[in-house]
Amino acid sequence: MSGRRFFCDRSLGDHLVPEALRSAGWVVVSMRERYGSVTAQQLADIDWIEDATSEGEILLTGDKAIAKRPLEARAVVAAGARVFALGSSQLTGEAKAKRLLDHDRAIFRRSDSKQGPYIFSVTGHGLLPLRLLD
Repeated sequence: MSGRRFFCDRSLGDHLVPEALRSAGWVVVSMRERYGSVTAQQLADIDWIEDATSEGEILLTGDKAIAKRPLEARAVVAAGARVFALGSSQLTGEAKAKRLLDHDRAIFRRSDSKQGPYIFSVTGHGLLPLRLLD
């Protein structure tokens, strides 16, 4: 794997998804690992978006609404973030990990070839670009 690094937000959980991705060779840090349990639960989305992007990380989230909420969408644009969001919030932890792993080649290809800002929804059928509010 290249030098790509990923950041999992709190909606992907602290253990199952990050560990499944690591087992497949992804370099991943979770919110809890970076900020601690208490801060991870209280940290505003705009803050972790900026922090993780400045670290060169590709953002993974279970919340595709990030593209529609003005503050978060502006933070993605301002930071030049590369974001992959799961297309369904109703997935179990195992299903979240499987969905990301099922589309790893497309995620890697897109994140390696396209600079941010962007948000792609990771659906059961592949990647779908989401329009960011500006």
